[in-house]
Amino acid sequence: MSESQIHVPDSFLTLFQPAPGRRLTEPWHHILVRYESCEDLAQSLAPQARALSADLGVTTEAVAAKMASGLQHPSVGLAPEEAQWVCTRLVELLEHGL
Repeated sequence: MSESQIHVPDSFLTLFQPAPGRRLTEPWHHILVRYESCEDLAQSLAPQARALSADLGVTTEAVAAKMASGLQHPSVGLAPEEAQWVCTRLVELLEHGL
């Protein structure tokens, strides 16, 4: 593993494991870079999602689900499971007011 002080949560690591407790399918550096990108994306979408939820009077889950369809587009550069993780993380951020 790297000496990075960034904690990659288990929920993200599982995207790179064929089964729980199994060896990671990608090098640690690659996983760390992907995690940082996905976390940054979730953090940057949070204010927009919060505003949409308030403006439209819908749940944060509904906003995240709508954003998920946009994150699935190939031009975004996320694997499908990464896009899902970003949306899950986005809901967490919104529920905790982060």
